[in-house]
Order: sequence, then C-alpha cells, then structure tokens
Amino acid sequence: MKQRVRLKNLELGGLPRAVGVVSSANFPKPKNLPCDLVEIRLDSLPENVDWLQAGREIEVAAWPVILTARLKLEGGHWTKPDAARRQIFFRALENFSAVDVELQSEIAAEVCAEAKRLKKAAIVSHHDFSKTPPLDELKQIAARAEKLGVVVKIATMINSDADVKVLEALLGEKIAAPLCVIGMGAAAARTRVSFAMRGSCLTYGFLDAQPSAPGQLSAADLVKRLRAASPEYDADFLARKQGALGA
Repeated sequence: MKQRVRLKNLELGGLPRAVGVVSSANFPKPKNLPCDLVEIRLDSLPENVDWLQAGREIEVAAWPVILTARLKLEGGHWTKPDAARRQIFFRALENFSAVDVELQSEIAAEVCAEAKRLKKAAIVSHHDFSKTPPLDELKQIAARAEKLGVVVKIATMINSDADVKVLEALLGEKIAAPLCVIGMGAAAARTRVSFAMRGSCLTYGFLDAQPSAPGQLSAADLVKRLRAASPEYDADFLARKQGALGA
C-alpha cells in the first residue's frame, strides 16, 4: 500500500499536488497562490535575496515550502562544493516543510537523517536531462532513493513516445514511498497532467517569469488543468484555498 506523507495541511500520496516554483527574486505574495506547495530554487536566486524570510511568510500563510539548491550536475546552478549546502538544508528543515536533495549528492544521507529527526520531509531526486533510462534502471534508482527519503522524485528527458511509456510503467510499479515522475522537454508538457492523473504525487509549474525545467507549464495553467481533469482535486483545492484565505 502506498505510504502517505503529511506536510502541514496537505497530504502527499493520494491526490496529485501542484508545486509552484520560484526561481527568481520575484517572490509571490503569500496569499491566494495558484498551487498546493511552493518550491524555492535557491540555486537560481540572487545572493542578496532573503529566501529564508520569504519562505517563512509562505509557510505561515498555509502553503508548505520545499527548499531546493540543485547541483549543476543535475541541471541546476549550484557550483560550490556540495558540502556547502549542508547547513542551508539544515536551516531550511528548521523552518520549512521539506527539502529536495539529489540521490547522488554526498550529503543526501545526512540531510535525510536530519529531516527524519525534525519530522520533516526529504524528497530524494534523480534527474537525467539527456534521456529516459530503461525501466529496470529507474526501478533501481527509486529503490535506492526510498531507503533515504520519504518521497522519491525521478525526472527524465522525453525524446519519444517510448520514453513516455517507460515513465508510465514506472508509475505502475509497487514503490511504497510517494513517487513523483516528471517528463522533461518540449514533447513532455502534456505529461505534467497525465502523469499526475496516473499517480505522480507532485507536478511542477513556474510561479515567476519562466520555467525552471524544459516543458514546465505555469503553476496557474497546471492547476487549471488538474482541476478540469479531477473533480476530487478541484474540490480539495477549493477547500484548502478557502481555508488559507480565511487564516
């Protein structure tokens, strides 16, 4: 049976959840956001941005926050030593609901252990910006990731319809942890909703001016499509939105 992960007023592992990504200094006002969670892409922000305070304000306003500082090796902009992220992740875990750390990171085990200690969520991720590996390889990656974190995230480049079939098959595998599967690239935009309908626990859209990954939709467009595709998600989104506005 699929495990569930609780983040504030939100549960992962049941209905799909739309993550609104902030990758610039243009932080949204923490009211009436067109998403279920917010991801702060620290590796893309100017150094003078007070990401901690901005994230706290969003958390207080009822939207769980994920802190990500993506390694350049996996499509991000973090070029400093990997170990330099340790204290950043620890500070984020003290203040936010979740962090996203790469499976291949040298600090992944430490970050996930700290998340467990603080009863926060560690998303353990793997990104391949050139291809979609075979299903057996992806299953092995997912098995390693769920030994560390509470959510497994796998994002790969879609170059053909066969790649979509591989990722759909991965969503059908018996993986205990909530699984986020993302297709990247121009041909993958349609999968941002279809994978969510097949069980991907998270799907990502941008909140500021531009996408943070190939094929990413805006958060507002993504939520609009999810609400049209799932009456259950629509009712849940409206109920939580009213709760946040009344807080």
